[in-house]
Amino acid sequence: MVLALFVPAAMAASYPQNGQFIAQYDEDKLAKDTSSENGGTTYYAGEATKAAASLVSATTRSLDQYDWPQFMYDEANMGDSPCSSLPDDNTSVVIFDDREVIGTVNPIVADGKIFLYTGYAGFDEPSGLTEINLTCIDESTMTVDWDFPLPRTQHLGSWGAPATDGTYVYAASDNKIYKIRISDCYEMWNFTTIENAMCNGGLTVTDDYVFGSDWYGDYYCLFKDNGSQKWVFNNSDTRNYDMTYSQSTPAYDPDEGTAGMMYVCGWGYDSNTTYSGFLYKVNVATGREVWSKGVGTGYSESFCGSPSTDGTNVYVASYSFSSDGNLYAYEIDGTYINKTPIERTDATPSLDTENDLVYVSGGWNGGSWGSADPGVRCFQMDEYLTPVWDRENEEMGGWTCSVAIGDGYVFVGKESGDMNSFCYNTTYALNASTGATEWFYPAGGATAAIANDKVYTAGNDGFLYIFS
Repeated sequence: MVLALFVPAAMAASYPQNGQFIAQYDEDKLAKDTSSENGGTTYYAGEATKAAASLVSATTRSLDQYDWPQFMYDEANMGDSPCSSLPDDNTSVVIFDDREVIGTVNPIVADGKIFLYTGYAGFDEPSGLTEINLTCIDESTMTVDWDFPLPRTQHLGSWGAPATDGTYVYAASDNKIYKIRISDCYEMWNFTTIENAMCNGGLTVTDDYVFGSDWYGDYYCLFKDNGSQKWVFNNSDTRNYDMTYSQSTPAYDPDEGTAGMMYVCGWGYDSNTTYSGFLYKVNVATGREVWSKGVGTGYSESFCGSPSTDGTNVYVASYSFSSDGNLYAYEIDGTYINKTPIERTDATPSLDTENDLVYVSGGWNGGSWGSADPGVRCFQMDEYLTPVWDRENEEMGGWTCSVAIGDGYVFVGKESGDMNSFCYNTTYALNASTGATEWFYPAGGATAAIANDKVYTAGNDGFLYIFS
């Protein structure tokens, strides 16, 4: 989420404190360091109905493996779909233009519904914006089922995604996390975070929990049924009191411990801690740190995005203000495996465990502040992170674009090159084995969803593109 500004590190220190370090933001667009009113509390409605005269209960639906129910496909952020008949060209495309789709958010697809954040086009919130919507689309007709209003007074250019379990959809904006019944757009509960802004970290939904964050160093574990807080992970729960800023979409491994393990990142730019970036493993049963790994000092390097895990290893990419980033691999016990240089990025590594490959996108395609040449790379999941292929300096990839993989394809976008948008205007389908371009389309390109043999991606024009 740190902006890829091609400027000296000293200059970064003078940026306004907001999630994107965009110095030219207008004053009314800056996120303020204010605590939430009633922070850490839950409003719970329960299984009631919007109309008191009729009693409607939610029909429980099971997710299909061919859905894309949350950021990067699953609770582990692997980004790998089992779909096996994806389009081999760009000739069949459906365009949804009935709402302005926020241009960097990963679409969510499940049980014939598409969930998006809508309200403005592109990356940067328009001045004076106070509200966005969680929009539910019926895919069979491509019409809007409903819009649920969400507060958006904190302007950070956040690209956190919603999540669904098939029966309910979970959304976050400003200082609120919501659970909404899909059948009738009924609000089941909402949770108020301690601090007053969320940035980039979307929600992770498991069988029992909802994980989320706020920008100011707090990760939350909520009970999914009623929204009550199980714990908050912040400075008081880390061994060295070194949590700074929090913007990961948590990666969850259900198979270790009594309640599973969560992997998240923390980072800082004020040199108050030994390292400027951290990867944490958190015991979900207790909300306490199991281990942490630090990188960088000052502004040199940070873990600013989200990790991914295959249950054996954890992968995370780093961002640097002044140089390239790195792709890191750790065993789940915290043992360091290796690192390898990549384009600076906040993107999440995508994991193909069948072929033992990891993919990552990064860089920045320019604008008034210069550029950090973008690229897309593939590595083996071995102890050396051996390179397989790369696409460098071809204006594809980006620091906000986590690639989606499936059926032998890698889907990635091209940034529009506008300093004020950081969105995408081209969709690429690359050969997952060689990196060669199989097809492209001159629109869309943000982090894609793959579901039911279709590819879903938003563009900087406010449209959603669906390829089949």
